[in-house]
Order: sequence, then structure tokens, then C-alpha cells
Amino acid sequence: MKLWDLYKGRDYKIEPTLNRIREAVNYVGEPHRSYPSILIGGTNGKGSSCAFLERILREHGFKTGWFVSPHLVYENERWRVKGTPMEDSTLEGYVSELKGVFERFNLTYFEAATLIALLYFKDSEVDVAVLEVGMGGRWDATKVSEPILAGITNVERDHTKWLGRNIEEIARDKLHLYMEGKPFVIGSSRYPLYPVAVEMGIRNMVVAGQDYLYRGELKAGLSFLSWYEFNGFELKDAELGLLGKWQIDNASFALTLGSLFTELEEEVTKKALKLTRWEGRMEVIRYKPLLILDGSHNPYAVNKVVKEVKRLFPSIKFLFTGLFEKDWALSMEVIRRYADSIYLVQVSHYRGEPVSNLYKKAVELEFKEIVVLSSPSEVLKIEEDLCALGSLYLIGEIKEAFANAVI
Repeated sequence: MKLWDLYKGRDYKIEPTLNRIREAVNYVGEPHRSYPSILIGGTNGKGSSCAFLERILREHGFKTGWFVSPHLVYENERWRVKGTPMEDSTLEGYVSELKGVFERFNLTYFEAATLIALLYFKDSEVDVAVLEVGMGGRWDATKVSEPILAGITNVERDHTKWLGRNIEEIARDKLHLYMEGKPFVIGSSRYPLYPVAVEMGIRNMVVAGQDYLYRGELKAGLSFLSWYEFNGFELKDAELGLLGKWQIDNASFALTLGSLFTELEEEVTKKALKLTRWEGRMEVIRYKPLLILDGSHNPYAVNKVVKEVKRLFPSIKFLFTGLFEKDWALSMEVIRRYADSIYLVQVSHYRGEPVSNLYKKAVELEFKEIVVLSSPSEVLKIEEDLCALGSLYLIGEIKEAFANAVI
């Protein structure tokens, strides 16, 4: 049995506390004390930043553990060692072994996934673990890893039901990832992240634009880190394996965390940045016709992706979906600024917004052309250049459809 099967239909009741996961971790012997951990949070870019950092550390000879969420197609993607997802049989073994622990401490799905990660990395004897925060910072289960380094990429409005009504409250929640006396990287000096951090008295901060400096550019559709400098380490003309202008920010953020963990070598680092891959983030899975997949699901991220994609590919159209607790209506308004046509689809996940509601909003926004798909798999038949976004669940269902297609 997979963990997803065990929790299916009952994993979304969130009661903020760290007590459950802490008690469970203590019960199984505090596996996180066997290796150092690096924790990355933020509204957008934390997954890409983890991907860059993990590859940087791996190319420098470290045996890496990597915990990500959510998964796109296979649940095993959440737990990786040296970039390779966990085997089916291994995951089933952990679920069987720990089922009683999950029930004893009433763990949520994400808490259970975190517990598996901590044990798996200990059993795999990793040198370092890179952990992606699930949501926020104050109550996130990954905090029990007691990271030696942590950082926040940025703060935008998202998860307002749990993190706060405005971006100041959200920033304050996320900044609780800070561990007293440990270095803490801030990926943006703009309001509200840095000002709130100062107000909270957070020390040992390493701040973008102040402590680490960089610049980058897009050339021929590729992203380049033109120059980076921090603490005596300098890098020039590094090609990035991830597409999008914002990946320059994410790569620089990851480089800073990497520099705080170990001494980086220029050529090894360049190789790592170029080889970095992260599924569902401006990922091209078909060229003729073009199909780009991006998991952006909040208005800020959707705006960045849509603006960039339209700049690179002016005639491209957009396929959109939404989840019921997300601000999907505002994301659709963003798309309308750049496009007068839209494809809509509902994901099969129980959090998927009904396509009838998506259609109603599209009519209200006066899209000139609205095409409703019966399922994400219909993308295979579309003969127009397309960018799919709105949910990582959508990206996962499209990738699964491609994997199962008869070529």
C-alpha cells in the first residue's frame, strides 16, 4: 500500500501544531540527527530552488536526500536519494512499518510523508538532506528536521486560510522557519519579507541584493546567471537548466545556501546549474505543437509565467484549471490580460474546482474563445501551441497521459 492510498479522502483537515510530528519523530528514534538538513520555504520558487541546491550538492560529491511536494505522477517522487525517486517496494515497506505510528499520533498525510523522509534518509546514510517546506513556516512538519541552514525565497498571497489574511501576516508565519543561531537566507529584500524579518529581530540573515549579489539574462530562450558573488565565491556566465527569468533568482538563492554549507568549485557548480531539472516548472514536453507545463497556482506565479511565455511564444494559448481553496478566479483575470482565448479542464483530484465554475468565470471575463476539455488527457489531441497551468495536479495528469499514450 502507498501512503496516498492510506490517506485518500481524509488528509485535508489541518490543525496547526508541531506536537504530533515531534512526538512521532521522537518515538522512532529521532532519525534526523543522523545527517544535516537544509530547509527551503517561500510562496514561489522553493521547489526550483531545492532542485538547484540538491544538484549543486550532488555534483560536489555529497550523497543527497531530497524531500519534495506534491508529487506529479508517482508518489515516490516525494522522496529521492541522489536525485532518484524511492522504489515502490521501499515505500510500501515504510508505509507498512509506520502505519501504527501514523495512527498512534494521528499524523496528517504531510506529517506522515515527512516522517518517512527522515527515516529514509537515515537508512540511506545521506550526507545532507534538502527539504522543501510544505506550507508556511510556523507549523510546518519539516521544521522537526532542525535544519543547520534555512531560507525563504519570497512571500506572496497564498494559503490565506491558514497563514494570514495579508502578506505581512503570511511573511511572519513563514519567517518562523528561522532557527536561532543558524544562518538564514532571505531571497528578497523587498517588502514584506525583509522588513518583517528585521522587525522580528531575526539575526544571521543573508539577504539578496545586500549580502549576495547577482544579475542574469535570457538568451535564445535560455536562462543565464551572468554574474554571482557571495563571500568570496564568484561565478560568471552560467547556463541554467530551468527556463524562466525568475530562475535566476532561484539559482542565486540556492547558490548562497550551497556556499554556506560547503566550499563550491566554479566548474562543478556551472555543470550542476546546467543539469538541474525540475518537473512541471516551465517544462517543455512536446515541441510540435509546443506544450509547456507549469504548476503555478497562485496569481503572482501565474502572472510571471503567462507574461514570460507570451513574450517567448506570442501565439501560444493557455490551458487552465483551479483548486477550490486557491485564488483561481484572480489567476484567470491575470490570464485574460494576456489572452482572449482559454482552454479549461477539471482535474480528477477531489480538490479540483468544478469546470462549470471555471467556465462561468471565463464568460464573466469575456474571453472570446472558451474551450472546455473533458479530461487533461485531451491535451494530446490539441494541435495548437499550449501552456498548461493552474495546479501541479493538472501537470501530473497530463504527464501521466503522455506516459500512457501509444506512440
